[in-house]
Amino acid sequence: LYSVVGSDAGTVDGFKYSKAMRESGIVWNEDTLRAFLAKPKKFVPGNKMPFSGLKKSEQIENVITYMIEKSK
Repeated sequence: LYSVVGSDAGTVDGFKYSKAMRESGIVWNEDTLRAFLAKPKKFVPGNKMPFSGLKKSEQIENVITYMIEKSK
């Protein structure tokens, strides 16, 4: 999760991303992270990440805050 905020989705070396994620054109920011963390399969149809999303907005905001801190 380090340095994700501000980066292009599907571009970190060493991880095998789905074609959908690599070709999504997403730049991770607060809005895109919020949408992805809530409904990842809907936000990036065809992504292979086995994550169903977070249901509580407080959890989503906490994860985003953490990711922003780790991206500095």
